[in-house]
Amino acid sequence: MHRNGFLSLAILSSVVNLAQMVNIERLSVDGITLGEGPHWDVKSQSLFFVDIRGPTLFKYTPATEQIVSIKTGTDPVGFIIPVKGKKDHFVIGEKLNITLIHWDTTSNQIVSKEVLDTLPEPSTNRINDAKCDASGRLWLGTMTDGKDIEDGAGSFYSYTKKGGVKKQLKKITISNGIATPTNNEKFWYIDSMKHAVGRVRFQHGRRRNKLCESGF
Repeated sequence: MHRNGFLSLAILSSVVNLAQMVNIERLSVDGITLGEGPHWDVKSQSLFFVDIRGPTLFKYTPATEQIVSIKTGTDPVGFIIPVKGKKDHFVIGEKLNITLIHWDTTSNQIVSKEVLDTLPEPSTNRINDAKCDASGRLWLGTMTDGKDIEDGAGSFYSYTKKGGVKKQLKKITISNGIATPTNNEKFWYIDSMKHAVGRVRFQHGRRRNKLCESGF
């Protein structure tokens, strides 16, 4: 009992110390209905994110405090990720489409859009959140598109331009919190409605085991 007590105090102390080190500030962006998919781009030193219901793409540059935004159309947009080596080119999730978009962030115009692939999901679903791993492989999840969220209606996918879409997990409610380290050995993942953080390990670039969940 004493050991567990000391361990709990040590963990709590670490959390408190971390909270004291981090300065959390509210980003003043008006009119966001459902923010999602924050992605920090090191090269441009900018934060990209989306308003799903906007549907709107955002670019925020802290150094200048400049915010640039543009609507993508009428379908909900679930994420935005810059394409490596191609200025102002991004992969976004529109409804169930994985779309390559050329968004000129200087003139704030959409130059072109190309649907790369479409997820094999019912029209009642949409993409929610995505991240790329160190090899450039895209990981993304789906969920019910609407206020009445259906339990287990979504799935979790990987995508490469060469290999296309591959379903990795099923019976997902809300995909969220995807994070990948640079060594590509594992990544973290959340199904929000399960109140659990999952970790996926890889072997030779392939998923080796299912989610190892720890509740919170």
